[in-house]
Amino acid sequence: MIYSDNGSNFIGAETDVVKALKTWDQGRVGSELLRKNIQWYFNPPLASHLGGVWERLICSARRILHAMIGEQLVNEETLTTFLVEVEKILNSRPITRVSSDPNDLEALTPNHILLLRQNPCSAPSELKDADKFRARWKHVHVLANEFWARWVKEYLPMLQERQKWLKQRPNFRAGDLVILKDANVPRGQWPKALVQETFPDSDGVVRQVLVRSATGVFRRDVRKLCLLEEELLKSIEESMEKNKT
Repeated sequence: MIYSDNGSNFIGAETDVVKALKTWDQGRVGSELLRKNIQWYFNPPLASHLGGVWERLICSARRILHAMIGEQLVNEETLTTFLVEVEKILNSRPITRVSSDPNDLEALTPNHILLLRQNPCSAPSELKDADKFRARWKHVHVLANEFWARWVKEYLPMLQERQKWLKQRPNFRAGDLVILKDANVPRGQWPKALVQETFPDSDGVVRQVLVRSATGVFRRDVRKLCLLEEELLKSIEESMEKNKT
């Protein structure tokens, strides 16, 4: 299943590519895709809010990009390379677990779907802010590191639906695959762990858990953990069903 904005959103533009979008026969496209068991869903025109899942990521990325290079002058090559690094960061985020094996710490990312493989980050280490005034490739990596630091600060809180005492949310459970919040992690790295044991308080709310990562077993505050996107959606759906009953 493919979800996207409607091509008619771009009618106001005058580029050749957009003019081609006007001539799309969506019915024909749909019938051709159905032969391969693919369904393509278009949002209605002028209704970008219906793409909430991807529009929220676009909003975060756009706000950071504008804050970082909105007033800077960069050449086309630098901008293109920087946007590729940003794309790599966004597509490396963990979405859901790969297998049902409780000992498997691997997570599915958009890169697995787009490239059929991982796309590991190979960012150079020990770059300083002053490097952005030297070689262009250093400038790009400094910008990418800044984007990574800011985007993680905005993205991870999206995975923590824990408004203070206003709504009851499902507790963390043994077997949950989570992301560890760590400000010192290099760009493109997402440390993951499996919840092994939970420690509810007197009210039955889990505030601490025992997790196992690739580096060992640790006790962590739940505020330092984030569920994967898919696990978060399941948790919210379960909470909504519980509230209905």
